Amino acid sequence: MGKFAQKLFYGCVGIGLLFILAAESVLAGAWPQPKGETEVIVSATHALAHRTFDQTGNAVSRGRFKKVEIQVYAEHGLTERVTLVGEVARSTDKSEAFNRQFTDTAFRRVEFGARTHLFTWDETLYSVDALATLNTSSGGDDPAASQSGDMDYEIAVNTGTPVMFMGLFGFSAQRFAYKYRPGIRPAVASADATLGLNWGPDWMTLLKSNTEYSIGRTPSPQGHYWSSKAEFGLVHRLEPGFAIEAGAFRTFIGRNVLKETGLKLSLWYDF
Repeated sequence: MGKFAQKLFYGCVGIGLLFILAAESVLAGAWPQPKGETEVIVSATHALAHRTFDQTGNAVSRGRFKKVEIQVYAEHGLTERVTLVGEVARSTDKSEAFNRQFTDTAFRRVEFGARTHLFTWDETLYSVDALATLNTSSGGDDPAASQSGDMDYEIAVNTGTPVMFMGLFGFSAQRFAYKYRPGIRPAVASADATLGLNWGPDWMTLLKSNTEYSIGRTPSPQGHYWSSKAEFGLVHRLEPGFAIEAGAFRTFIGRNVLKETGLKLSLWYDF
């Protein structure tokens, strides 16, 4: 068995062992898919960055970067408590510096795992994710970056609560995750928050935030990175089982990361 196949095999085994703990997804953060039902979200994002947050957190000009990414995300209700999840992403990255342009198009990652509903207490649902990610392309020359064939393993705790905000019904969801990246790469800790508000039966707004830190030892000469992003989305249900989302996102503060601004268009299909 080759090294690549071994990593994929051990990733599947790891998810299998964690499966009894796992499952749940991103539409409303913590709620499982009903047994036998499937949701597919196809997203296209277009991100631009003309500046980079340096080691001190200041935004400096270091060339231009553009990314166009297609993501296919799916989840399926295996049981009343367990939801299988998966994602595939492919992107075209273009960077320009010192009057030279570089273009790279490739599949970036394959993610698979599960989410498990643990319990509900005082109207708040609690669930756990167990995920494995196979990186399918190089993240660059930095020794802390992922390379093709590298595996990542993530555990996350989700909470979800129905809310009433300014007279509107909606939900609040939080996700706290730890990603183990084998080898010399640093681990990653992240926190996500989502507020969804229903504006009638066919419209919903989504306010999202994401904060991510690299932790532990890092071989990168630049040191650790962190970022804080915000996103706004508007979801419209076109017909039962089919919806469209349009949104925008921006990296507001960070360290050793791009200052990105982007747009997103997603199609949701439930069956």
